[in-house]
Amino acid sequence: MIQIKDTVDSRRFEINSNSIHFGPWHISYNISCILPSVCSTKVVCERDDDQFCQFCIYCKELTIPHFPDMVFPKNILTLTHKSGASINFNPLDALKRVANTVEAIEVACAEAWQESRPDAGKKKRTFDWTFATDYKGTFTDNIVIQATDETINYDILKQKEQILFYHDLTLFEDELHDHGVSKLSVKIRVMPSCWYLLLRYFLRVDDVLVRSNETRMFHMLNSDYVLREYTVKESLAKDLNIPTAQMKEADDVIPFLPVKEKVTEKLIVNF
Repeated sequence: MIQIKDTVDSRRFEINSNSIHFGPWHISYNISCILPSVCSTKVVCERDDDQFCQFCIYCKELTIPHFPDMVFPKNILTLTHKSGASINFNPLDALKRVANTVEAIEVACAEAWQESRPDAGKKKRTFDWTFATDYKGTFTDNIVIQATDETINYDILKQKEQILFYHDLTLFEDELHDHGVSKLSVKIRVMPSCWYLLLRYFLRVDDVLVRSNETRMFHMLNSDYVLREYTVKESLAKDLNIPTAQMKEADDVIPFLPVKEKVTEKLIVNF
């Protein structure tokens, strides 16, 4: 694991930030620009002194031969408990969960997509060109994860409460050579009584497949745990009785997808 003290091209990544305190939690996000497609400071990055540009960090940390068209390396959502425990959502850790030795979805556009990438001929590895990830967040060691039958009370979320804090962050996105979309995003909403977030990987391969891996987290004020629900939904396009035009946006098609997997857990801060 590379220990990054700072990055040599930090000035190129001007970051906008915002934050809020909610009970024992400090919730913040950073937003910035897209990952460069080449090394920005080659001479410095070749010194091997732990000072790397963002592009080289991704090259060194990831084993996949290509990155999505748009990666936002500084788009990060962080929830820090007063104990020091932390929940973090970032694109680098999410892309580490992309398999590079799996049987990928084989459609005509997959080959074209591979050939459109630089060095595709040099790297003949099989990998998931849709960048599918089961990433559920990055946690410090003092957060204990326990199975539970308790589920999120969505009736609470339907109540009309003032929204104190909200943001929707795109972590990465790829248009799959104009044959669909692969996108990972996370959004958070903080109300006076609770906070709620949704991490969503959405995949649409036009006329082939639609998939959604969703992680929801919910925390009530004065409770000592966070509920987490992870749901996998998937369907072949031909099995969906809706027009193709209505599959373009995730919110329009996901309600029609059958659930393939659902896991509910409690996240407990271990003081």
